[in-house]
Amino acid sequence: MAILTGINTRLRGSIGNYTFQRLNGQTIAKEKVEKKAVPTRSLAQMLRRMQWANLVNLYRSFDGTLHPSFEGKDPRKSDFNMFMHANLGKNPVYLTKEQASMRGAVVASYMVTMGSLSPINVEYGNNDIPECDIALGSLTLGNSTTLKAFSDAVVQNNSDWRSGDQLSVYIARQMVDAGTGVPRVVIDAVEVTLDTAGDTTLLSDLMDTSLFGVVDGCLALSGPVNGGVAMVHSRKLKGQTVVSTQSFVVNNSYLASYQTAAAFNSAVKSYGGVDSDQFLTPNLDDVVAIDVNP
Repeated sequence: MAILTGINTRLRGSIGNYTFQRLNGQTIAKEKVEKKAVPTRSLAQMLRRMQWANLVNLYRSFDGTLHPSFEGKDPRKSDFNMFMHANLGKNPVYLTKEQASMRGAVVASYMVTMGSLSPINVEYGNNDIPECDIALGSLTLGNSTTLKAFSDAVVQNNSDWRSGDQLSVYIARQMVDAGTGVPRVVIDAVEVTLDTAGDTTLLSDLMDTSLFGVVDGCLALSGPVNGGVAMVHSRKLKGQTVVSTQSFVVNNSYLASYQTAAAFNSAVKSYGGVDSDQFLTPNLDDVVAIDVNP
């Protein structure tokens, strides 16, 4: 601390690294003490923060198409709340603070819907092409395939399906920006409502049929997917939407690199590190449930 005399000594406020104040008719200058940044989160809290970042950004990639996705949920909770609750603590992905702020996201085996209908089984077959267990009999998909023909094939060959049911397919393609190195997810969301009483409406008028094909008599995608795929069966029942329980089936060549110890250490460092453990301090965040509209 110093007492100033002479010209311009009636100063108040801060200039640079000094703070000026008047005391007993004198101007006193105090040099600011630079404090070293101290991490404010425990390791458990940091893990939670990093998981939130990836899940929030991935949820945004659905662009509103993941609704209503959790059957019978508490009306006070949103689909987003349920999505976060279902996936926190599972399949951790470590993004740096910069990657998270740039809306980076990585596809992992996250649950996307939960309900009472029988799940659709999806597997990666030859050439990494996703196939499911929706039998189509002798039907082939082409530009001339009608909605009625497709609906008849699904209903007649699968006892769990009926006219009026909806098939929704989420194709999550994983990529990484060449310039920034930020992982990105682009989701193609396709849906079609079965109508066995339909007319000559072409299936291609309702959905991008170029994305689909038939393998061993069952519905499949037309090519490989680096990322994840989820197929959802939904039905309107007594004014409510019921769904099948589905998670992304993942074949993501980038996923492993965001789950390593090196990725974890890099992410922790980007947030400023963590506090040393304190015995009596809870490891959860102050706010454990946040309802947001990404």
